[in-house]
Amino acid sequence: MSYNSSTETNCACSKDIKKDEESNFDLVLKEKWMEAQKNGVFRYILNIQDSKILEGKYYFLVQLNIDRGYKRRSPENIISMNQPFNEKDFNFTKLVSKEQIMNLNNTDKDDIIAINASPIEYCHSLLLPQRCKQLPQLVTKHSLLKAIELFSLSLSSYIRVAFNSLCAFASVNHLHWHLYYLRWRMLLEYIVRRRWL
Repeated sequence: MSYNSSTETNCACSKDIKKDEESNFDLVLKEKWMEAQKNGVFRYILNIQDSKILEGKYYFLVQLNIDRGYKRRSPENIISMNQPFNEKDFNFTKLVSKEQIMNLNNTDKDDIIAINASPIEYCHSLLLPQRCKQLPQLVTKHSLLKAIELFSLSLSSYIRVAFNSLCAFASVNHLHWHLYYLRWRMLLEYIVRRRWL
């Protein structure tokens, strides 16, 4: 099944897909993200050329997003999970204002949501907790609480918040979480937990 994520008609592959609810947070995030796309803020227009569900017990969803492979910013050279923050490398204090789409209830703009200029999915954004503190890509208590807070702000059952660490494909060593919507049920939403404990 193929689809273009920018139209929000993505992968209704699961038999349990239902109509989604939206909070004011969801509506604002989607509106600002689409506005940024329309205004050419991204490195490319998100266009998933193909997608497929892999056979097996996990039913992984794989997607073909050629533009991300060719047009994204070159990742940092990450050699350690404890690599210190380097202000000379690209970091999220260098974002231009049109990439910043939401301030999370603080006056210093230290906790914000920004677009991911090289999106992998519909509304792919970045939660940037304590951005001005220039923290490396390691989970902190504050960042985890902010990530959980996003779930409380959203009514969508398709919202996803993800963290990728250094040496696990994080391309920027500045604390961030990924945020996007995906109309595919993740394994943890339907797995029989007793079998895995």
